[in-house]
Amino acid sequence: MDKLEASMLIDRSAEDIFAFLSVPENHPKFVPGMLEFRKTSPGPLGQVGATARGLRRFFGLKMELPYEITEYEQNIRLGMKGAMGPITFEDGYILDPRGASTLVSFWLRPTLSGLAKLVRPIVVQMGKAHAVETLDGLKKALETSGWQ
Repeated sequence: MDKLEASMLIDRSAEDIFAFLSVPENHPKFVPGMLEFRKTSPGPLGQVGATARGLRRFFGLKMELPYEITEYEQNIRLGMKGAMGPITFEDGYILDPRGASTLVSFWLRPTLSGLAKLVRPIVVQMGKAHAVETLDGLKKALETSGWQ
């Protein structure tokens, strides 16, 4: 499936944003429907191959989502892969410094299997909305919460 993308200018440095993204417990503060996000492998989350588990509310149901870090380039790029039922996905963040602000791009590439392929148009629309809502949540968490 095609890569879905959204970008947003956030009034924080790339270093601040990346530090925030690198703390698993911060993800429920900005990812829509994410109730919990915790690291499940030893060592820092900041290494390719590190794993985490999320708990997300989706259509009123609680679903566990396994994640694996696939890209980690400090202050520049964070990529993950995960699964939610019959949908597997890759997603991530790319940070582009713009003076005191940073253009943050969030991308998502879902892969559908089985009967989920029948609802591809709905998944695409939900993915686009999720990308925008995730960035909006990240912007609010970083610009208004006073996170340091």
